[in-house]
This record gives sequence, C-alpha cells and structure tokens, in this order.
Amino acid sequence: MKRIFIVIAIATLGLAFERKPLPGQAGNDDIELVGSVIIDRQEIQQALGADLGAGYVVARMKVTPKTEKPLRISADDFTMVSGKDGQRCAALDPGQIAGKGALIVKRAATQPGGAGTATNGPIWGGIGPIQGGSGNHQAASAPVDPHLESGKDQKDNPLLGVLKAKVLPDAESTEAVEGLLYFLIDGKFKPKDLRIIYQGPAGKLIMEFANPK
Repeated sequence: MKRIFIVIAIATLGLAFERKPLPGQAGNDDIELVGSVIIDRQEIQQALGADLGAGYVVARMKVTPKTEKPLRISADDFTMVSGKDGQRCAALDPGQIAGKGALIVKRAATQPGGAGTATNGPIWGGIGPIQGGSGNHQAASAPVDPHLESGKDQKDNPLLGVLKAKVLPDAESTEAVEGLLYFLIDGKFKPKDLRIIYQGPAGKLIMEFANPK
C-alpha cells in the first residue's frame, strides 16, 4: 500500500512540472506577465474613454518583475502577431497614433505586369480609420514604407493625452506595473487568433489567449 502511495505521489509531481501556462499568462524566473486583449471597437472606447478608430487592438498588461534589482519595462518589448494571417505589429507609441508626427504607413502595390511598385497612399495614420482595406488581409504582407508626417500645421489631438495616461509605463521597477498596449491589427479576429511576444531584459516569452493543446 505504501509503495502504491509513493508511485501516485511521483506521478502527481510529474504532472505539476508538465503543467502548461494558462491563457493570458507567461513568465520565467525574472518576470511574470498577465494580459488580456480588447478587440471590439466599443470596448476599446470604454477602456480609453475615447474612440481610437478602426483597425486597432488594445492589450491590458500587468508586468511583475521577480528580480532583486529594478527591471526595465517598456512597451517597446511587446509585439502582437496574428496566427490567422501573419500580421505583426510592435506596440505603438501614443505619438504614432495621435501625435503631430503620426506614423503613416504606405503599402507598395505591384503594378500590372509586375514592373516595379506603386504606392497606394496612406493606409493609416493619426486616429483615422484604415483606408483602402479590402478585408482579405492580402495587403498585410505587402512592403511598407513608414515615415513621419510633418505636423507643423496640425493641432494637438486630445486623444494623445488619453493614450499617454493609460499606456504601459516605461520605467525601471521592482514592483508590478500595469497599463495598455496599442497595436494595429486589421481585420476580424478572436482572442485565440492573437499572441503577444515579449522580448526584453528578462528574455523572450510568448503569451497566447487560448488554452494550449
């Protein structure tokens, strides 16, 4: 009877070590991440208190350092990837979305006959919705030409302050830090279609939002 108990205990410990991470969680010896994604435009508006526009996904992220020394935490450490169509977007700075120097991305479309490329105008910039999207995501893999638009004649966008107030802080900390991350992922998705990659001072982690198989 005692031998059977020992075998069961060893098997239980083995299952504990093989336990897979839960959805929206990732971590190692130096850092713990807990997050969730907001896909619906109205829910994003409720989270921000302002309309961000079409084509964006927002992630709530809590970062807890496990190190004795302060750990550098930055939105620059996070990238969102779509497992549905391969779209990839590094977390956007608020100024790229609503600043005077908002980032404008132009996708290069192949001309008839395959001779050279032609630029189809800005796909996104500022807080406006995505223009010219067909919804089939074929343009997501096209070459992009990002540049900063001159904002000398633009007025301050009130959304900029909202985005800055809620973004994941850029800081060195030994305590948990929380905030929002902003991504440009066009199309219709479910949380299970998306994953967030962390690559920073604490290493590399992948956060998924569906139960691992």
